Amino acid sequence: MGEVAPSRPEVDAETLRRCLATLHHAPGGIVTDIDGTISAIAPTPSEARVDDTARRALQRLASRLAVVGVVSGRAAVDGEAMVGLPAVIYIGNHGMERRHLGTRWAHPGAVASQASITAALAEIAAEAVRRGADDGMIVENKGLSGTVHYRLAADPEGVRAALLPIAVAAAQAHGLVVTEGRLIVEVRPSIVVNKGTALVDLAAEYRLQGMIFLGDDLTDVDGFVALRTLREHDALATLRVGVLGAETHPRVREEIDVSVQGVAACAALLEAIADGLDAARSG
Repeated sequence: MGEVAPSRPEVDAETLRRCLATLHHAPGGIVTDIDGTISAIAPTPSEARVDDTARRALQRLASRLAVVGVVSGRAAVDGEAMVGLPAVIYIGNHGMERRHLGTRWAHPGAVASQASITAALAEIAAEAVRRGADDGMIVENKGLSGTVHYRLAADPEGVRAALLPIAVAAAQAHGLVVTEGRLIVEVRPSIVVNKGTALVDLAAEYRLQGMIFLGDDLTDVDGFVALRTLREHDALATLRVGVLGAETHPRVREEIDVSVQGVAACAALLEAIADGLDAARSG
């Protein structure tokens, strides 16, 4: 007797209606975060996998919309390897780089900071070991930025309390800035680039009239704020979809229009949007 396939999470009709109404404003686009949005949070970055339903939906959407993109804190090449769809625009390092159809762009200020990123990460790792704040720590050099993960720590809050001042001191010494996300501390170049500026650039470049952004973490709030600004000041139809879970930061809830519960529900929504666009086209 074969295994019964898991049922797809039910998609809220009003959420779907609002998504389709947003994309009715053509040209339209959908951009999504990766980790925690279309890929379940994994113990280590290398263990994360994109949800198969989400991948199939993005592939369908890429043939129906002007823009389908992913914007992640990961390096763009990493995001591209995870998603694996040629037509998708891959924005990495929180907007500091982009890959699409064989082309690559990187922010000059971020490129100029690579040596500083490497040096700061080395100092953070050494000082964390010296102070005994390295329990479960994973240091990830993403080229244009760096991330220190502490998800595997026995006492994540205790590690964060010790790690954060170490990271701030090292970053300041190298002219960098520190940001935080879900059980991570990040070191970035001191430039005004984030997921929000990346979304604004995409909207302008492709002259979008409708845009949806899906995200789950504190680092996605820049994107949510940008879409609110585009709606209020540029009359762009936008919708901000929060993918919620036990670790959701309050700021995420404050800046979203609609929500789904977890990665599977997000994937189901993307699939339903693709179905809805197909139905509208055939009708």
